[in-house]
Amino acid sequence: MPRFSLNTAFNLLGLALALGIVVSCTSPNDGATPTAEFGTSGTDITVKNCSAESENRFTLVSLQNKTIIPNSDSATTKWDIGFRKTTIIVNGGKIRVGQGGMQRLQNQSYTALKEAPASGYRTDEAEDDLAITAKSGEGWYNYSGTTITPIKDVVLVVRTADGKSYAKIEIESYYKDKATPSITAATRFYSFRYQIQTNGTRQFQ
Repeated sequence: MPRFSLNTAFNLLGLALALGIVVSCTSPNDGATPTAEFGTSGTDITVKNCSAESENRFTLVSLQNKTIIPNSDSATTKWDIGFRKTTIIVNGGKIRVGQGGMQRLQNQSYTALKEAPASGYRTDEAEDDLAITAKSGEGWYNYSGTTITPIKDVVLVVRTADGKSYAKIEIESYYKDKATPSITAATRFYSFRYQIQTNGTRQFQ
């Protein structure tokens, strides 16, 4: 069998680096701090470019405080929902510490929804048994083979981690800066709008 000297190994590694064929085992953004742009539009809170690029960690969001929560606080009730690629989690269930829940309402206009349901909330019971999943036909998006687009008139209703407040969410885009879905556009950047009721009722405006 042919033997490679140490110098040969280093030369091959240098060639691979020069050609750019050394592939990282993790996403290049896995170490980056997740970001999002929070704003308001009328009675809605708007979120643009909520990054969900990591292969391993969820981007955790406090709907009540309109902020990203550090992943080091994942075992707390500081966050309500989380995003990783196309997966959305909620802070409630056997694998969470919160009292949250989530359900997916289909054929429901976001604007027309004036009250959060009193029941029907699901929780994250296991990594393969989440509150909403595309596998069970209860996802939020359509996949064409090259692009991902939100399903029309799908509203996510969330009970927050403290179990006391409710939010309605409409996902608007999965592409950075709300770019037109294409194979070349940057993905894993959620844009969505939501309303949250914090006065103890389930009413929306």
